[in-house]
Amino acid sequence: MKRINFILLSLLILIILIISTPSFSQSLPRVAVMDITSTAYGYTWENDSNVSKFATQQLVDVLNKTDYFQVFEKFKIDSILQKKKIQYNHNLLDLSSVVKLGKLIGVDLIVVAKVYSVSFRDCSFMLNSEKKCRVNMSIRIIDVNKGKIIYSTEQSEKSSQCSYETSKVILELINIIGNRVFSDFIDKLDKKEIEISSFCLEGYVVKVESTSSGGITQVYINLGENSGIKVGEEIRIYREGEVIRDPKTNEVLDRELDLIAQARVKTVRDKLSIALVTTKFRNIPIQQLDIVEVMR
Repeated sequence: MKRINFILLSLLILIILIISTPSFSQSLPRVAVMDITSTAYGYTWENDSNVSKFATQQLVDVLNKTDYFQVFEKFKIDSILQKKKIQYNHNLLDLSSVVKLGKLIGVDLIVVAKVYSVSFRDCSFMLNSEKKCRVNMSIRIIDVNKGKIIYSTEQSEKSSQCSYETSKVILELINIIGNRVFSDFIDKLDKKEIEISSFCLEGYVVKVESTSSGGITQVYINLGENSGIKVGEEIRIYREGEVIRDPKTNEVLDRELDLIAQARVKTVRDKLSIALVTTKFRNIPIQQLDIVEVMR
């Protein structure tokens, strides 16, 4: 009996450790890094340049190493936008456009960084073309769900040694700045100086299947692997009532939602998921286009 109790206690401790570890992916904020551009005089580059791709990947790598975030790789973002048949002009994105893009991708945070100044000075003690470099850049972190900037900073970093490899030294300085900025951001998160709002993942019912007796019902929803939905997650199903729209912009200002059922996700596929209904709150059938909300 004592041995059984010891085993049960050990299993309980193991479960608690697994759930409480920061690498438990379900609780990690999802982050996307926008392509880094430069408006620095003499050293400008667009988001489709090689320098931009390398600089952006550096920030992605820095975020990945923290184990605090689930970072969306650029190819995954491009894949989602391609599937949704969405194109955007990186240079024309304002705050509201970035927020909309973040909701389409399905992330909690978007990092927007830009280099605005690059300067070099000759190393007078050298007889060749080696120089020291200084990079100035701005980094903003936007909470997609709040629709606002929750962290903003301007940083400067200079090289400690002379070099004639211009692009290489610029990338090294961007990497140093990225490490410093994200370390400070995480420190503020730990101290509760900054809070990230939870991502509300929504979709809708595309198909309903029930047994002849109606005792077992499963629903197909339009949230697949790219949405981040996981097997075992609970979802709530709502019937949409009156929708209030802005008469000028047609934007949805508010809507009435009537909770009719709860279900558990049992299968996640590429473009859809299947959930088994566990509780019915209303004696009405679930229909196509009923609203689905993932409970997190």
